[in-house]
Amino acid sequence: MSKFNATALLSWSVAAFGTWRNRRAVANMRDFDDAQLADIGLSRRDVEIALQAPISTDPMLHLIGARKNPLKGVRHS
Repeated sequence: MSKFNATALLSWSVAAFGTWRNRRAVANMRDFDDAQLADIGLSRRDVEIALQAPISTDPMLHLIGARKNPLKGVRHS
């Protein structure tokens, strides 16, 4: 196996693992109540839509875009 192929495989594996880990985290958000989801700027529908994305798509990307008040909790100096 060439160095390029090994590097590409490692890069793909790291990305796939990150997507899988994020998909599990989003799936666990199904256990949050509506108030908890609202506290982080999300709705139950946002979580369900994120999980309907293809398995190869990171559901966190949808949630980041769906968040209401994206600057909530960010301090400005």
